[in-house]
Amino acid sequence: MSWHAVDALDRAVDATRGFLFPFGAVRWVKLAFLVFVMAGGTAGASRVGASNIGVSAAGVGLWTEISPIRVERVVGPGTEPVVGLDAAPLVAVAVGTVFVGVVLAPWSVAFRLVFYDALATNDVALRRPLRDRFRQALALFAFATALGVVTAVPVVAFVVALEPHAARVLGVPVGGLSGLPPAATAALGGFGVAIGATGALGGRLTFEFVAPAMVARDVGVIAGWQSVWRSLRGSGADVVAYLAVHAVVATGVGTLQVVAVTVAGGIVAAIALVALVFAAVPLGGLGALIGTTAGAVVLPTVLVCAVAAAAVLALPVRLVARTYLTAYEVSTLAGIDPELAPLASTLAESDERELPAHGRESTG
Repeated sequence: MSWHAVDALDRAVDATRGFLFPFGAVRWVKLAFLVFVMAGGTAGASRVGASNIGVSAAGVGLWTEISPIRVERVVGPGTEPVVGLDAAPLVAVAVGTVFVGVVLAPWSVAFRLVFYDALATNDVALRRPLRDRFRQALALFAFATALGVVTAVPVVAFVVALEPHAARVLGVPVGGLSGLPPAATAALGGFGVAIGATGALGGRLTFEFVAPAMVARDVGVIAGWQSVWRSLRGSGADVVAYLAVHAVVATGVGTLQVVAVTVAGGIVAAIALVALVFAAVPLGGLGALIGTTAGAVVLPTVLVCAVAAAAVLALPVRLVARTYLTAYEVSTLAGIDPELAPLASTLAESDERELPAHGRESTG
């Protein structure tokens, strides 16, 4: 059989090279912006439903009572107040975090579709694709959220069954769900794990296969899923191989990014330290950077500039890494069904153009 996930490794290299080079400053700035705003879309938005709800379920046994005055936590059979923590700020932070996530996540998903649109046309535009794809992004975000909610319910039930104190938050008397037989607990746990794994796989396929198919065919999320399902039906081995190879590729890409950020951060930190030393000399020493008005201006200015410089130096590496990982996902989809992959012909055929004549004949 043909292992599309393995064949896509080389195709993704050629597609990445053809997409990013020859270097163009305006093109790279646009792509860097897309990669920056996709930071949540690729990693966070694809797990926006299941992960957030899963975290809430995992933490439901920690805080058992939130009053307008104080927060209490479970300590053995009783509770004790958490000194210095007030419920109102915690609730405000939680509500604000959820609000920001709900507001920003659809935009992150929309820019992910814009990135796919750029791969499909080999032309990096922002406003027109964003306007054209935003409705698709809303549908994609809603589908992912609904999928996360549905698959998280068994996990929440399992946590409640194992942790009786969690039932208090849900309005169930403490101990109402405790005392389950070991067999029932194991069955409930296995069911929750199975549903959670299915939801995680569904989320991965939604954002890594269905989303590009939506762009390639200009359809909604349901029609995109139908197209992908028809192509993947009977190709379970391809999906397993893709998940395994993708994990290795993502790990390698992440390691390279960490190394690049570390090197860039070290260089910037050394330069910033030298700058602070030179700035401290006329002020009377390093202590003057903290104890004087001039130092209070110089120190944060250098720190802000250092952080910005480190981000700028690391961004090209992140751009190349993100482009390759996305190109790999799309190239795998192209191997399974070329009609579902938003990959411009100039990028999809770049590897074929580099083959010798007899190689092209043999592959044809």
